[in-house]
Amino acid sequence: MLSHVNKRVRGHDQIKLPLDALLDLYLTDASAPLVKNFAIVYIEMAMERSTEDQQAAAVAKLLLNISRQSGQHQHTLLRLAIVGLEGLAQATSKHQQNTEEEFAAKYAFLQSTADRAKFLDFATTVMLYQPAALLPRVMHTASQNPAEALGQLIQSSITGGPLARGPSGGVLSRGSSGSAAGPLPTPPGLARQDVSLVEGKAAPSVNVLQKRKLGILNFTAAAGLEPGAALLLYLIAAADPQDPVSRRGEELLRKRCGLDSPKPSVNLEDSALMAKLFNLFQGSVQPNMGGASQEAAAVPDDQTLPAGVLLQSRLMNLLTKSTAAANFFPGAVQVILSCVYGTTTTVRLKQQGMEFAVWVFKHADDAQLQPHSNVILQKLLQLLNEEGASSDTPTLTLRGFTYQAVGQLAKRAPQLFQKDTDIAAQFFSALSVEPPGVRAALQEAVSTLAVAYKGCSGDAAARIEQLLLGSITSPQEASRLCAVQWANRLFPFQHVPARYICALAAGDIKLEIKEEGQSGLKPPKYQPGAAQMKVIYPQLGAMVSYTQSRQAALKQAAATGRGSLDMSKPLPLQPKAYLALITFLRECRKQHTDDPKSVSQDYLGVLEHALVKDATGELHVTAIQALLEVASDSPEQCAGLYRGQLSWLRSFLTHTDATARDTAGKLCGIVMLAVKPESAEAFLTELIAGFGDHDVKKHKFEVQDGYLGGTGYVLAQAMTGQPALSKEAQQQAVVALCDALKHSQHALAATAAAALGCAGLRGPLPLPDTPTPAAASLPEKPQSSSEAAPEAKRSKSPPQEPPSASVSSTFTVKGTGAESSSPACDDMASRQSAMQRIVALTKDKDVKVVQKAAIAAGHCCAGHPVKAVLDPALEALFALGFNKNEDVLFTVGEALCFAFGGVPVSADIVLRTSFHSIATWLNSKGAGTTSEAVEGVQDMDTDSAAPSPHLNGHTESSSDSADQTAAQDQIIKKVMQELVFHSRAEVRCAGCVWLLSLVSYTGKHAKLMPLLPDIQEAFSHLLGDQNELTQEMASRGMSVVYSLGDESAQKQLLDGLMGVLQGGARKRRAVKLTGETQVFEEGSMGEAPGGGSLSTYKELCALATDMGQPDLVYRFMDLANHHASINSSRGAAFGFASIAKLAGEQLGPYIAKLVPKLYRYQYDPNARVRDSMSHIWRALVTEPKKTVDEHFGAILQELLKEMGGRLWRNREASCNALSDLLQGRRWPELKDKLRNIWTMTLRAADDIKESVRGAASILGKTLRNLTLRLCDPQVTPTKEAQEAVGLALPLLLEQGVTSQVAEVRAMGLDMIAKMVKASGPAQIQPHLADLSVTMLESLSGMEDSRLNYIEQNADRFGVDTDKLENVRVNMSKVPKLCALVKRGIGLNTRTGCARFIISLTTRQGADIKPHTPAFIKALVTAARAENSTTVQRSYAQAAGSVARYTSEARLAKLVEEAVAMYTTPGDREARLLSGMLVRELQKQAAEAFSGQASQVISASSCNFLHPHHILSMSVAPDAQRTLV
Repeated sequence: MLSHVNKRVRGHDQIKLPLDALLDLYLTDASAPLVKNFAIVYIEMAMERSTEDQQAAAVAKLLLNISRQSGQHQHTLLRLAIVGLEGLAQATSKHQQNTEEEFAAKYAFLQSTADRAKFLDFATTVMLYQPAALLPRVMHTASQNPAEALGQLIQSSITGGPLARGPSGGVLSRGSSGSAAGPLPTPPGLARQDVSLVEGKAAPSVNVLQKRKLGILNFTAAAGLEPGAALLLYLIAAADPQDPVSRRGEELLRKRCGLDSPKPSVNLEDSALMAKLFNLFQGSVQPNMGGASQEAAAVPDDQTLPAGVLLQSRLMNLLTKSTAAANFFPGAVQVILSCVYGTTTTVRLKQQGMEFAVWVFKHADDAQLQPHSNVILQKLLQLLNEEGASSDTPTLTLRGFTYQAVGQLAKRAPQLFQKDTDIAAQFFSALSVEPPGVRAALQEAVSTLAVAYKGCSGDAAARIEQLLLGSITSPQEASRLCAVQWANRLFPFQHVPARYICALAAGDIKLEIKEEGQSGLKPPKYQPGAAQMKVIYPQLGAMVSYTQSRQAALKQAAATGRGSLDMSKPLPLQPKAYLALITFLRECRKQHTDDPKSVSQDYLGVLEHALVKDATGELHVTAIQALLEVASDSPEQCAGLYRGQLSWLRSFLTHTDATARDTAGKLCGIVMLAVKPESAEAFLTELIAGFGDHDVKKHKFEVQDGYLGGTGYVLAQAMTGQPALSKEAQQQAVVALCDALKHSQHALAATAAAALGCAGLRGPLPLPDTPTPAAASLPEKPQSSSEAAPEAKRSKSPPQEPPSASVSSTFTVKGTGAESSSPACDDMASRQSAMQRIVALTKDKDVKVVQKAAIAAGHCCAGHPVKAVLDPALEALFALGFNKNEDVLFTVGEALCFAFGGVPVSADIVLRTSFHSIATWLNSKGAGTTSEAVEGVQDMDTDSAAPSPHLNGHTESSSDSADQTAAQDQIIKKVMQELVFHSRAEVRCAGCVWLLSLVSYTGKHAKLMPLLPDIQEAFSHLLGDQNELTQEMASRGMSVVYSLGDESAQKQLLDGLMGVLQGGARKRRAVKLTGETQVFEEGSMGEAPGGGSLSTYKELCALATDMGQPDLVYRFMDLANHHASINSSRGAAFGFASIAKLAGEQLGPYIAKLVPKLYRYQYDPNARVRDSMSHIWRALVTEPKKTVDEHFGAILQELLKEMGGRLWRNREASCNALSDLLQGRRWPELKDKLRNIWTMTLRAADDIKESVRGAASILGKTLRNLTLRLCDPQVTPTKEAQEAVGLALPLLLEQGVTSQVAEVRAMGLDMIAKMVKASGPAQIQPHLADLSVTMLESLSGMEDSRLNYIEQNADRFGVDTDKLENVRVNMSKVPKLCALVKRGIGLNTRTGCARFIISLTTRQGADIKPHTPAFIKALVTAARAENSTTVQRSYAQAAGSVARYTSEARLAKLVEEAVAMYTTPGDREARLLSGMLVRELQKQAAEAFSGQASQVISASSCNFLHPHHILSMSVAPDAQRTLV
């Protein structure tokens, strides 16, 4: 029979075979194997004769239980199934009409894991298959000519026939006999046996293959296969040479796999998926890394070839995103080597291989990476050497990736690099030769490579040092940058060569190199979490010796000795580098203070060489200050070394920089220790000659200024008796300085005053107390320098001082034109007149002049505390209390301390060191705060050979003179009783600064210790001052008083500060008001009606009088008290922050009370209060998050209380603070407070203050997001979400939606809408009734009331009533109605109810059937009672929607009611409503209504000729046709 069938159907393709029956026969378990063998033959024949639809329908049966079939049958069935999928190739296929679930349900084999896997494996094979004509496009090399292949492709596309294949499996050109063409290579990614499985009896044509591939892709997409399962298919398709296939593959990769998104749909960490990707990339054939090419015949039939280059490139993009791929060893290494050294690789693939190598080195586990690291390193270095000659862009990019890979490998396997510095040398050399495109990547790699060499020692460390020293001078900036970076990272801070490299880098012209070098010269910063280690500086001697070994010029300079300083020598280093080196050497000297009095000749040589002419002014200043540091520690030794270099030192007295001039003057004073008296007198004479004639044209300003200062320091040293200058010489110098006080340039007069102050520090000026005649006060006329010079030349110099021709042994003042005995001094030759002239300069307009004069007066008082000196000085200093310049106030405060006595510095410190002010001096000695300064004040001593006591000779046990005691009482009384309680703010500020200076610098004085309670009260009073500086100084004063007081005083201070911070009443001393007393800050009260400011007491009283409300003044003063309270809190915060560091455990009891208020204060609208409270918060709270969590309840209670407080600033601050406090909170923390939080938030949204409403709006958004998260069962436990909805939803319905305030109502509606969407049905259902009622009733209430007015006056406005109602209904569509039906009041509510019914019917369908009678009855009744046609139409639409699901009996009754309304005589509205109902029934319930149409037709035919037939007007044309 089968033979007979074969004869009849062969050659007759039009004869169809029963495909479904054959498939059923094959799939039947009862069929014998023989039957199945014959059945599959005819199934294959039937598939060829079937249509595309029949073939597609057969796919489900072809693949059913495919995994259970025998191997040969599997291949046949799979090929037939792929043929059946050709029908899905078109984008308009029927499969797109179904959902993924519906489509997948048709194919039962998808439910079987084994069947699905078989199908996907074969589909992957088909996707990888390429016909012979397309092989050149997917392979790097092809055995067929590309032109010939293209021609064959075109011919195959036209004819649609298969391509012939030779006897060995290779595809032959059409018409070939098989002997000439030979076999073509196997497609990449496949084995030769896979090709036979795909082709079967004949290879598919290009077009047919394209359709099959598209069918596979569309099938997987329509069936909704997991992205991971279909990923390989999509990747292969995207790399296909046929454009339609590649485009479809790209589309599916993008849409279904989302590989470009941050969170792709595919799990790239799946190890099984990664194994498939690696197998596809590599195949099963051993890769050929060079040498002879592999012949196709040499590959066994079952060996899979690697994927094509395009597909490999796509695979690499995925591998570099997967951590699992980075740990897939040895596959990862093989892939990297294949990309770099494979015979078919490309430049792009090499780049991706290097990129993957970087990825592997970053993410691979050490246990996996270490065994392969050495092999990878050698291959990477080999690649760098091979690619060095090429300069094309792809190759350069590859080199960049290779450098990065080596750098990353150095991080993971540093042991490979530590003993071999050749790699480092190679990379540093490459920095100079690589082009800019590669240099950036190379620079990053070199920076990373430093990790491998950290901790190296021995020869490796020495080679690295030499490499860095050579690179730091390279012309290539990248080399210099990497060198200094390595120096900082590889070596410890005490490593001398590394610091030298940093010093050189600090002078670089490139900012990045310069900053890196400067950071390397500073101690490393402490890293949180790391062990804190003591910073060790290099030894000064070692650092200087190494510098000299690298710079021969410095060594030669030191070897010349002190006798010949050559100022014309060139600077051996860049000025900035030299500056950084000296600065670092100074720090090294400070840190190693084992023998501070020792003098390093080499160090001095380095400093001297920095003072050559080629050096910059900044370098001069730094070097000469460093020289002064050495001289101040060892004055006698340095004086002996430089006594022959006075001319050299004097040259710096004329320097353009004022600091250099002042430092040179101090050095001159120190050198006087080793100079003979006659030489000192001659030197002093030369100095006086430089400013004695007051001729600015003859002598520059710098010359006169430097000589004046130098004279003061030399004179001060002479007043100690060493050198032993005569009294007449000293007096002559003082007279010259006094005469300079009258200089026309006040800046020079101020310098003269400062010079007299320096001399006054040593004791009384060598002048009479009161003015005397000029002749009596002057010495006899001395010899001129010209007369004395020969005698000086003939005299024999002492052994300790070399001879100098420029000094004279007699004192002479050189005038203009002729020599004279002295300048005319008139009545200036007395201490009293000198002081009067000094204090007169305090009235100058120049701030610097005032400062110099004030400090000079203080110095004179310190050296000679008598009434004649103290009285004029104190009077002038107190007069500066009206000065508003802060610098002047601080200078005067220091001057008062010198006059008061007991300052922590001596005359030697002031005159022999780089002393500038007491504050800066204490800070430089480690007393960073004033309290620390007080602690160390009594232990400080000078380092001079004969240390002197503190100025005025004061100690705790000593007694002061009567004049000084009276001055001390005067200072205390003036400051504490007058200035700090003055009516003017600037005077109070001055008093506060001066009082702070007294307690900071003389706090241990016997006069001040008993007054600490009064001082504390004064500072407490000043905390509330309007002036910001006053507040800050008062708070600092509180801190100093705290450190000085005993335990009881400290507790009293803490209690007072706590009261101020918590807003309690504070003790205040009354301040007498005057007309000019400033009550408010300038501009804070606006302007007066007639213009002008409103700040002083006089202006406020005038405004109250003009307005006829005298009591308004009391309101102003109450407001001023409120501002003072705010300022007090701010000032107390400053003080408390300082005290917190000192109080330690004493603050424990106050923490719980402080935290809530401090938290709120951090959000105060006043920026100054906010900053100060943040300052105290940071000082008091070390772990903010932990502290807030511990005191969460107290903070929340404080904020909620203040949200309803009287002060608007507290309400605003509480809203802002609460917005931050609620971030990230959970339901257990909020369940008892959430209702109150919402209540206060809604209340704040209606605040009278606009800024409070703005803060409440921000809080509302935060609270909304928090509540939505708590109500969402997906992120919150179901029970907690239920509780949150149960609390928040009723509250919002009660207080939010029904509120009359638009902002509150909008906030409530927005929150409810989002809550309903975010919450689950279980959470919303219990509240559905209340929600529906409230929302429906609110519809009309939310409508603009003006619409009702327009509707009532429609005729007057010319508006159609029906159109207006339609507009109102359309406006009501905005709210979503999600509630049960209930009749409301107002147009919008009624139409909203109807629309809700329609929505409910559409969504619930037949589930509402039990409720339809009630709905219909309510709707019809309401429609008959309604006067609005628009509302009637809405009710009719709702009734028609409900009637679709009602019972037949109830529908019949509804039709009867409609007919009855239509037949009612004279009722036009009822007829119109009847027509609406019939129309809606015909439109929405046509099938059910057809059985009741006879009643309507009968009624309509009876009244069809009625002149006013309503039905014809109200029923739509289609309804009329239906009725007819």
